[in-house]
Amino acid sequence: MLVGKTNIILQVGNSMENIRKDVGKRIKELRKLCGLTQEELGEKANLNYKFIGELERGKVNVSLDSLFRIAKALEIHVSDLFRNGKEPILKVTVKEKSPFSKLSPQDLKFIKGTLRLLNRIFSKA
Repeated sequence: MLVGKTNIILQVGNSMENIRKDVGKRIKELRKLCGLTQEELGEKANLNYKFIGELERGKVNVSLDSLFRIAKALEIHVSDLFRNGKEPILKVTVKEKSPFSKLSPQDLKFIKGTLRLLNRIFSKA
């Protein structure tokens, strides 16, 4: 069944087992896209990591509450769990890196000492 422009993995004639496997496969794809392990997703969604694993393999039924928690943990809409993999979800994360993050602890200590010295010199002026 096609709904609007969105391809839904739930098609007429699919068995419940196939639907569970498709949803599980989609959750696994999205989890990996987010760079999360099953344990991390379980923690963020307040679900057991073993349940996440069984869910990804299509071995268990999942409640709407659990789907909502998983979607929230993945920072997506619940409907994204039912889209096929051909429609990518754009997730852009911008991480600002400090120029100091690449410096060694010794370099940081030296810079800190230099800044203290400069502060003393210019505060007297």
